[in-house]
Amino acid sequence: MHILMCNDDGILADGLRHLASYLSQYYRITVVAPANEQSAKSHALTTEIPLKLDAYNGEDENPRLYALTGTPSDCMKFGLSYLLSDDMPDLVISGINHGFNLGSDVLYSGTVSAAMESCFYGIPGLALSVERYTSERGDEMHPFIHELIERIYVKGQFDGLLNVNFPLRGSCDWDHFKMVSQGLQTYSNIIDARINSRGQDYYWLAGELDYGAESVPTDVEYARKGFITGVALTWKQQCDIGMESVKNILDKI
Repeated sequence: MHILMCNDDGILADGLRHLASYLSQYYRITVVAPANEQSAKSHALTTEIPLKLDAYNGEDENPRLYALTGTPSDCMKFGLSYLLSDDMPDLVISGINHGFNLGSDVLYSGTVSAAMESCFYGIPGLALSVERYTSERGDEMHPFIHELIERIYVKGQFDGLLNVNFPLRGSCDWDHFKMVSQGLQTYSNIIDARINSRGQDYYWLAGELDYGAESVPTDVEYARKGFITGVALTWKQQCDIGMESVKNILDKI
């Protein structure tokens, strides 16, 4: 099995490197990741400056490591459309990301967007995030991730995209794994306004998580309770209810 890996924390991030090394015991791994951190870049593409690719090790090594001076989506398009066009992967994995990618935050996530690029090529995808990455937590997560790949993608032949989030603490087993609906992740105090030493205004985009309970249990709520959450995603954002609503409005005019 050939797996293409990426992230948005950059090629040197422990979450990516540790998982790639662990999975290379079982699979052939190719990594194409951003040369620098690209968090919250969503599906952004680099179109106005050239990209540069650096190989971090030899062609015969496993995992094979490449760094691209672009966004996560740049990396996936480069890998799937060019670098591996004659050696396509069986699965795309993005992560392990340092920080949750829950609910509506997936719209901003470079981690999830990189995994979602696989959908455009008919390849299964898996986005992996943890509340806060540590090497100790990674060691606990890795065997479960391997089992998840075997159970869902290899034996189960799942051909879609799965977004999986791990809490910082707790058991990594199927008793603590929940397939749930995607929730709404909201924030307060989003703009942090400041004044510099010259008396000029400047701003940080920040925000504090709102912890209001949702009416229906979602990935946001279950993650806060310490569960591993899984949400199946797709690139298609069409709202069928909205489509019918607009059609009904037009029929009445």
